This record gives sequence, structure tokens and C-alpha cells, in this order.
Amino acid sequence: MKSDRIKNWPKEERPREKLLAEGAEHQTDANLLAVILRVGRGTFKKGELGKNAQALARVLLKNFGGIKGLDRATIQELLQAPGLSAASVESCRLSPAISVCASWESAGRSLLRFS
Repeated sequence: MKSDRIKNWPKEERPREKLLAEGAEHQTDANLLAVILRVGRGTFKKGELGKNAQALARVLLKNFGGIKGLDRATIQELLQAPGLSAASVESCRLSPAISVCASWESAGRSLLRFS
């Protein structure tokens, strides 16, 4: 059973490459969050697929009620979400410029929806 790894997607469909090619303002919330997350959720159970970063982003957005819900969540609530952990945050090796770009766009969207 093979996972749906983003690295196996066509380059023009990958969240980070789309962000670089089209700009943050043209990305979906799931794409921006996937860039910020960098990695998805693996699995340790044989025959069970993990989730790539974009699939994990969609689940998180749904569970927290969108960008605004993620913004309002406490650190403890976020760390309880499947796929998010202190270790994954610490091991983030994403390019700072790309991460900041995606983070600011997400923050801006949260502010726009908040008003």
C-alpha cells in the first residue's frame, strides 16, 4: 500500500511550489497550512496509510473550524490534534522565507474573517 506523498505529485501541484509560483494570496487555506506544517502524519500500523501535509491541513481546518479556529486554539488543543506534536514543531526544517510568507497570509485571512 503506497501513501499519497506530496513529493510524488507533479511539481506544479505541490503546495510549496504553488506558493512560490503563484503567490500566497492565490493559495487555499489548506495549501498555506500544508506549507507551514511541512510534513503530514505518518502511521506505524501495517497496511494503514498516513496523511500527507495537505490532507492533514484539511483535517485540521475542518476540526478547528477553519483558519480562525486554528488561530483561537490553545497550544494544548493544537498538541492534542492527531498529527501535531511538539517534536514535529521542533523538527521543522522549512525555509524561513516560505514559512513566513504562508504564515502571514494565513494570519491576514484570519484577521479578515474575524472582522
